[in-house]
Amino acid sequence: MHPVPPVPPVLLTRPAADSKRLAEMLRGEGVEAIVAPLLRIVPQGPLPEIPGGVLLTSGNGVDSYVFLGGAGGRPAWVVGPRTARRAAAAGFDLCGVAPDAAALAEIVPQDAPPLVHLRGAVQRGDLAARLRVRGLFVAEAVIYRQEPVPLAEAARAALSAGPVVAPLYSPRTARLLGDALSPREAGNLRAICLSAAVADALRDSAGIAPVVTAGAPDGGAMLRAIRAHLKKREVESPGNTL
Repeated sequence: MHPVPPVPPVLLTRPAADSKRLAEMLRGEGVEAIVAPLLRIVPQGPLPEIPGGVLLTSGNGVDSYVFLGGAGGRPAWVVGPRTARRAAAAGFDLCGVAPDAAALAEIVPQDAPPLVHLRGAVQRGDLAARLRVRGLFVAEAVIYRQEPVPLAEAARAALSAGPVVAPLYSPRTARLLGDALSPREAGNLRAICLSAAVADALRDSAGIAPVVTAGAPDGGAMLRAIRAHLKKREVESPGNTL
């Protein structure tokens, strides 16, 4: 009878606040979690004038708005349940929640007030442009930067020692991680990707194929994918590179 392989550690590379939340959850389930953000969120002002409502596509936008002294009480259309919870806690009046930016562009009503998309310096897609095509008034305000951070030594040590599961939520983070890895480290990576776009970025940067792509582009699907992969404990020998 073959021994059951140990549960591999999970490498969390999202910005610190998001990684720490997931790490706490995983550690509560007995999983080793390594917090090693590859991006640092840096709020930047000044805040724009907001004549009507806001579009929020990331919890980082909510947190940066609050950090910069912004007040709630405005109508908000947001992406994802986690962003929605943070927006509600900040005092925004939630008018619509969608799973992604493309879906959000479809649910904002035609009679919406003038909107400001509070976003980071780097974004995927162009939500404002989609809404302008529909005739809505939408401005954009960059209220935070996403600055690259070197891969932590704790992460390198784990990747050098054996298989490591890494949930990846964005193409940019996937590229940063792929570019940072040595061949040995890349061979030990077991990536769980949010979407095909994230998986493609990982392949392009390091030739690494994901072991799993989440069933839907949201945090809940990613958490289910992480748990399912860890439960299987199917950690193959190195060699998942293309």
